[in-house]
Amino acid sequence: MIARRIATVVATLLAVTGLGACGGAPVESRRAEPAAVVPVAASRTRTVAREVSVVTRAQAGVRNVPAAFRIPPGSRVTGLSDRESGASFTLTELDPQSVLAFYRRELPAGAFTIVADRAESDAASLAFRNAEGWAGAIYATTHRVTVAVKRA
Repeated sequence: MIARRIATVVATLLAVTGLGACGGAPVESRRAEPAAVVPVAASRTRTVAREVSVVTRAQAGVRNVPAAFRIPPGSRVTGLSDRESGASFTLTELDPQSVLAFYRRELPAGAFTIVADRAESDAASLAFRNAEGWAGAIYATTHRVTVAVKRA
């Protein structure tokens, strides 16, 4: 009798935990922004960018990065992918070397530790992290700077 009850409990536990594996992936919450999808010919597409005149991530529309993470003034944020796990985007309009100099100065001031700083003939990169579990990389070429920040 006891063996039968134990078998029933084990079978129930296995069935209940198996339900989680069958469910769909968690859906990321959407922002309350109106959106419309309009088909456009490929020749008429354009990149939407935002001017950043203040050194804050909120002004650039970047939400899912640490509060201490700054955007260089005068940058244009393009190609933004902003998820709960972090954000990635491209910075244009400024000289990539001045953007790297900005981050070399601002990251340590914002409680980040630069863990790698590499330069090659046509590209440079920085890797950084903080004590709160955020990590990121900045990759610069002669034309643009790509930034990725995520929860580690």
